Amino acid sequence: MANNQIRVAIVGGGLAGLAAAMKIAEAGHSVDLFSVVPVKRSHSVCAQGGINGAVNTKGEGDSPWKHFDDTVYGGDFLANQPPVQKMCEMAPSIIYLFDRMGVPFSRTTEGLLDFRRFGGTLHHRTAFAGASTGQQLLYALDEQVRRYETAGKVNKYEHWEMMSLVLDGHGVCRGLVAMERATLELKAFPADAVIVATGGPGLIFGKSTNSMVCTGSAVSACYQQGARYANGEFIQVHPTSIPGEDKLRRVRATSGLLLPSPKTSAGTSSKRSTRPMATSSRATSRRARFSRSAWTATASSARTRSTST
Repeated sequence: MANNQIRVAIVGGGLAGLAAAMKIAEAGHSVDLFSVVPVKRSHSVCAQGGINGAVNTKGEGDSPWKHFDDTVYGGDFLANQPPVQKMCEMAPSIIYLFDRMGVPFSRTTEGLLDFRRFGGTLHHRTAFAGASTGQQLLYALDEQVRRYETAGKVNKYEHWEMMSLVLDGHGVCRGLVAMERATLELKAFPADAVIVATGGPGLIFGKSTNSMVCTGSAVSACYQQGARYANGEFIQVHPTSIPGEDKLRRVRATSGLLLPSPKTSAGTSSKRSTRPMATSSRATSRRARFSRSAWTATASSARTRSTST
């Protein structure tokens, strides 16, 4: 058993925060878990699509290496490839771990885990629990954390908001300061390490499908106190929040066939019949900018001709 004098503070009670709390408590350490909402109401509960892993139950020749290749190509080679490779290698084991925890994954008529194509994958790779995958995963992890909560390994602080880190004279993090939202009580919590698992600041967008608690305040506080903040541009903006008809997303999400015309195929991948959300969004944005610039040039030419005549 590890030295239980080590204490870790985790900010965020979604899938990442609960998973971290479970593994740290499993190793014998103490955990203080902070969440501005009850952990079962974290934004992870909104995830519907599923969880990807190359389990290959349908005999398509899928493998973690193909999953890795698909992920790197889908991200336009912007992803950090070593952790992507580790994620793809661990994905089947994680799916089976959740299955053993009791997540009610959808199954085939033979009783096997069912997998579907989702978001531009080459093979049937997405395990899902109906349309509530995030909720089922979150509830399963919460049950596991509750085991350690009753054993005294995890202290859960729901409706508490992190205000700032506690730094010593050398700039080393020694804990955090949190506020109880009901009473506005401020309290310092010592910790040997602080894990920030609060998700992305989705509310920086004017329209967003993110929950109202996805403000990025905890990450901002850490950054303002000297923490390094990497890859800030990787923030999800969901097409659902874009006004107007959105048939493209519904087709893409169910792996339908996209047949763009030659004039609108800029930025698409000829390797796949569907495209990941990020690639589609960038291609759509480029086409929109091109259309606006072309319209502006045409209007300017028209005005010039009108003036000259």
